[in-house]
Amino acid sequence: MNALAIEKPWDPRSLRLPQLITALQSSLLLKMLVPICLVVAAMVIAISIYTPKAVVDTALEEAVVKGLQTADQLRALRAFYSENVVSKAVKDGAKASASYKNDPSAIPVPTTFILDVAQAFSNDQVKVGLVSPFPWPTRAGRVLDDFQREAWDKLSLDPGAHFERREVVNGREVLRVAVGDRMDASCVACHNSNAQSPKRDWKVGDVRGIIEVVRPIDQITRGAQALSWHLVVGISVAGIALFAALSALGLQLVRPLRDLAGSINNIARGRLHERVPHTARVDELGIVARALMNMQEQTNERMRAEEQISHMAHHDALTGLPNRVLFGSELERALSEWLPDETVAVFCLDLDRFKQVNDTLGHPVGDALLRAVADRLQSFVSDRILVARLGGDEFAVIQVGAEQPHESTDLGEQIIARLSEPYEIRGYQIVIGASVGVSLAPHDGDGADDLLKNADLALYRAKTEGRGTLRFFEPGMDAQMLARRELELDLRRALVNREFELYYQPLVNIDSDAICGFEALIRWNHPTRGMVSPVEFISLAEEVGEIESIGAWVLKTACREAATWPEEIKVAVNLSPLQFRSGSLVLHVMSALSASRLKAERLELEITEGLLLQDTEATLATLHQLRDLGVRISMDDFGTGYSSLSYLRKFPFDKIKIDRSFVRDLAETDGCMAIVRAVMDLGYGLGMSTTAEGVETAEQLAHLKREGCVEAQGYLISPPRPASAVAEMLFTQLLSGKSVA
Repeated sequence: MNALAIEKPWDPRSLRLPQLITALQSSLLLKMLVPICLVVAAMVIAISIYTPKAVVDTALEEAVVKGLQTADQLRALRAFYSENVVSKAVKDGAKASASYKNDPSAIPVPTTFILDVAQAFSNDQVKVGLVSPFPWPTRAGRVLDDFQREAWDKLSLDPGAHFERREVVNGREVLRVAVGDRMDASCVACHNSNAQSPKRDWKVGDVRGIIEVVRPIDQITRGAQALSWHLVVGISVAGIALFAALSALGLQLVRPLRDLAGSINNIARGRLHERVPHTARVDELGIVARALMNMQEQTNERMRAEEQISHMAHHDALTGLPNRVLFGSELERALSEWLPDETVAVFCLDLDRFKQVNDTLGHPVGDALLRAVADRLQSFVSDRILVARLGGDEFAVIQVGAEQPHESTDLGEQIIARLSEPYEIRGYQIVIGASVGVSLAPHDGDGADDLLKNADLALYRAKTEGRGTLRFFEPGMDAQMLARRELELDLRRALVNREFELYYQPLVNIDSDAICGFEALIRWNHPTRGMVSPVEFISLAEEVGEIESIGAWVLKTACREAATWPEEIKVAVNLSPLQFRSGSLVLHVMSALSASRLKAERLELEITEGLLLQDTEATLATLHQLRDLGVRISMDDFGTGYSSLSYLRKFPFDKIKIDRSFVRDLAETDGCMAIVRAVMDLGYGLGMSTTAEGVETAEQLAHLKREGCVEAQGYLISPPRPASAVAEMLFTQLLSGKSVA
């Protein structure tokens, strides 16, 4: 549990002993006071241990310093007396003697003088003395004690040092400090010439004895200890006072913190407009309170942003419907909640003719149409029906707990009927349709992925069987989709494996009955399926994005093979509308012409009316660029498009090709003859030649010739044949005496 999740101020009286202990253990105040108490106690203990010793040590160090100062003063006094008193007195004829007290005419020697001074200087607080291990006449028989011997041993080796020790003498603790009594220059000559001197080779700096200063320190230590304990008591009192002050301060801190913690807890529970206390304070708690208020505002903004992001992540931005992600999770939830007691139906919807609307009227109109479709689908939504947009013009529906398959059939037919009603979009009246595929759980699967896949297979069947229909999933559909997938994979490999081949169907000049060109038609030599018709794979190539590479190969191959034909024979190549969208069609044509060295006027490119219905500047610009290269442009399947002739005015085609459906019924239907006659008159009036496709009988050819059609193409003349047969057809024509058109 969050430590800040506090709802009420803590009241110890409301708790029993175990609860009280637990509350105390989690109390911030206790957590603050215990370390403070431990720190204060540690400080008092450390001071009580360290302070007495430190004070005593300091006092002893001061006593040692004073002892050394006293010894230095005696040495200085001795040197001054020796150089300035004794030396001058002796030169003046006076006598210096150690027993000067018995000789009124004598003055004391320096050592005796210092001894007397030291004796006079000594009192209860300090005693000074000079001792030496040498047998001086006046000090014969004197024995050094242990301290003096140890001091002599050390100072004789290190004259500049000092020696000290604490001892108990006559019941009192004293500090004994000793320094070396060294020879001065004024003393060396005198001692070396004195008959009573214990040695005659003295040098300056030699230690002849020690100067000892003895100070009682029992009063010092007692005073220092008393002072240290006063300090301990004072510090302890100060520590307790500090503990009390910090405790009071802690209480002042904890109360506002509890208030802030309560606010944080409420904010965490989703109370976005919780009032934050203490924001008016000017201290650090006020800073924390204002920071919490800022955090609250930012949290509110972030929560709103997260809600928006979550909605965007699970809903379609264009229509507001649930997207594929939310649809999948809702389908999983429906399956887990309703199966096996209820049936769950999954619908996949695809709009018929939507691509045509998008291409002809533009994407803004297409988007508005999708929103209108979503609005109509929303009318079917209930507590047991969910509608989603999967992407593009694909929608999906979940229907739960219905009497199946009757109610899913009714719902699917209602959706088709509702979506097929006319739409008024930006001044256009638009009519589309819908195809629906349905899968049922648990019969068609009990997993979301399987149900959606099977509904999509049923949708694919509905679209291939005429659109505007409803189909339920059948087990055999899976095999059909697998076969389509295999065909797609084979198609992607076909170009690399050189499985494509061009066949050529001749175009003849009707008046001269001579071949004037060939139309290139692609064939697929599948390694296992045999020859695959373009009807089966061209639309698939457009769907999977392979049409551009296949189209470029057709252009390159057709130009290369046509370059081997007589100069008067042209070649026609069909173009897919998708090749115009790639932006590289002109480059492909230029590359094919350059690589083959075929003259541009021998290449004829055939397009359908559907391409021009896009009426885009890019399409017209591409056509003009191709025309500028010298390539001829032909409109294929004329008359089967969308009843508008305005594009013939926008772009001057070189040729119009009459669709085979009009040629087929030419001899039987007057309407077809009228249409063919009108097309030829239109072509003549616009300066365009005409070619009739699908000529299969001599009677059809005779009618076309009478009406003035320029060229004909069809099985009556020749079926499409391999490239190797072109030379044979041209040679046969030459032998028959017909000239090439």
